[in-house]
This record gives sequence, C-alpha cells and structure tokens, in this order.
Amino acid sequence: MSKAPLLGVGTALLAVGLVSYANVGQEGHEAEAGHGEHAPASDESPHAHAPHAISLDVPEDTWLLAPGEEWFEQQAELHPGRFTHDDSLFDGEGGWVDSQGVYELRYDEDEDYYSYWQHVSAAQLTRGRRDFVQFCSSCHGFQGDGYGRSGQYLRPAPRSFKQSNFKFTKTTADLPSDAALMRLIQRGLQGTPMYPWDLSEEQLTDIIQYIKSLSPEESGWRDQFAEIGGIVESSPDPWSGRRDEAITKGEEIYHGKANCYLCHPGYVTVERMREIRGDADNVQYRDMLSYPALKESDYDVLGKRQMIMPPDFTWHQVRSGTTVQDLFETIASGIKGTAMPQWKNALKDEEIWALAYYVKSLIEGYKNEPGNRAAFMAGLRGE
Repeated sequence: MSKAPLLGVGTALLAVGLVSYANVGQEGHEAEAGHGEHAPASDESPHAHAPHAISLDVPEDTWLLAPGEEWFEQQAELHPGRFTHDDSLFDGEGGWVDSQGVYELRYDEDEDYYSYWQHVSAAQLTRGRRDFVQFCSSCHGFQGDGYGRSGQYLRPAPRSFKQSNFKFTKTTADLPSDAALMRLIQRGLQGTPMYPWDLSEEQLTDIIQYIKSLSPEESGWRDQFAEIGGIVESSPDPWSGRRDEAITKGEEIYHGKANCYLCHPGYVTVERMREIRGDADNVQYRDMLSYPALKESDYDVLGKRQMIMPPDFTWHQVRSGTTVQDLFETIASGIKGTAMPQWKNALKDEEIWALAYYVKSLIEGYKNEPGNRAAFMAGLRGE
C-alpha cells in the first residue's frame, strides 16, 4: 500500500477533489467530465474509483531522451557488465551499449546528430499515470497541465508538465536527471502544498517516466539536442569556520556584483548601497528598495503567464532548503524560467558560498523573529 506524504499538514488541501482513481472507459458508463460521478468499485485498490471521463491506460511504448556519456560512464561502474563501450559506434568515436536494450544510441540522418534514448514501456507509463492521477493530479491536473482541482486556487500555480522547465531541481543542464527529480519529490518544496512524498523508489521512478513523457514533440525529453544533468556540483566550503567574514563578503556581492537587490529586497540603507557599489551620491535605485519586485516568468497554465514574487528572505519561505549547502545549490543553478539566473561560472564558487552564508544570516536573524525584523526594516526605510 502506498504511503501518504511525510507531512500531515495540508492533507485536506490535497484531498480537495481527489479520490482514488481506477482504470476507466467501461462501456455504458460514460459521464461528463466534472460531474463527479464515479465508476463502481471492483476492488479495494487505491485505483478502485475513477471519474468516468479519465483514462488511466497509456497504450503505447515511447522513447525519451537519455543522459549523455558521463552518465553512462557512471552507470558502467555501478552496473558492471551491463554497459559496455563500443569504439566502432558514432562514426568511430564510440558509444555505450546497454545489454538490456533500455538505452540506445540513435542517429538522426536529417540533423546528422547522435543522441542516447531510453525506451519506456506502456506498462511502466500506465503504472506511472495511475500513481500520478492518484497522488499528483489534484494540483497538477489529470493531464499534467497544472490545472488540477486544488491547483486552480494556488499561486504560483502548480507546474505544468507540458512545459519542460523545472524551477527547483538544482541542475545547470536543460533538463534534470531522474535522480534530481526524485530528490525534489522526496524533499518537497517548503511553504507550498508540494509536500515530501513517502512513496517507494519504484513508484517514483514510474511517476517520473510518465511526467517526462508529457513533453511535447521536439521539446523536453523529446528534444534530441537537450542536455540532461544532475544536481549542480559544489566545491568544498571555503568559508568553513569563518562565518562572519562570509556574511560580510556576501552582503557586498548581493548588493554589488550580483545585483540581487534588483529582484529581491535590498537589505542595506541607500548610503551603504552607494558605498558598496562605489556610486555617486546622486545615483538613484529602484522604488520600494526594501521590498521584492514582482517578475514575469516563462511559466503558464492554460495559456496564462505566471508572475512570480522573488522571496524576501526575512519573510518568505525559501522553497528548496535553507542550509548553506542548499542555498549554494539554488544560487549556483538558478531557477529556470524565472528572473533568477544561473550563477555557476558567472561568479566564483567562493562568492556563491558567501552569498549563501549571507542569505542564511537573513533567514536566521529575522524570518521567525518579528521584533528583530520590524526594527531592521524600519531602519532600512527610515521609519
């Protein structure tokens, strides 16, 4: 039996409009979508009840883009004998061969391009769809379009998997690896109804393959030119044991080199800002400097573009973790489809670490300390 989310809070929200869904399409029992009528239960499985208009079967196998050479090298070490390198493939450049036939190197004659692909069976996609409808559709929609019964009332809206951007997978590649997606689902997103899910690894693997299969043609996992990557690699923490130095450096980078204040709040006075940036006394900064600035995103639900408010670290919940390591990963990888850029290689790793320490200090010093925060903000605003 599948388990519920690790966190019980919000169970009622997830339950809105969510019943256990079964395979449907039984002759003579068609019902209009949205009327709330359900097929009679034939057993006590989690999928024993379903709206008649919702099909749970995926009828065909599919091929989805697979990771590249480095991933296969890692798998060859983890699974000796399954993956071997054939030097004769790829016009003599060589390529990896999967003895089980799940992964295959293919050549596109029109594009003169080689890429690896993963075969996913209809049976696995059907398992993934059934669990997706059971556990995910209330927010993400029966078809993964981000317009579930509960999701209609959430802002920002739940992810539409018809788009292939993922905000919090912490990868610098075009697409996240299965492992990155699995970690996100298992950890959840703090401050949202996306709770940590205590499902088996097998269930999550099936759900992930189904989510990937929702990519439109020539997009996401159907785009042979896309790159799949894991969670951004982080160097050793260069500020270990020097927290105060890191925070001071982070404050300078935040308001200076990285210009974080253009979206997030500025957390220094105008005078201190000019000092950090070396600006003249007549330089003006954006209005409402100590407040975040609402930004457009690349995300839409049913054609409606989603606006996103960058977090105020003294007030809002940071979605993908608040340890210094978590913050480093988020800053380094950026948040795809939003105004938050990827800072890996744009800043030195030691600068990203310093930013992480600074953001952590704002969270620890003010987020759950209303008195401290009120005094801090009043000082910034000259109140």
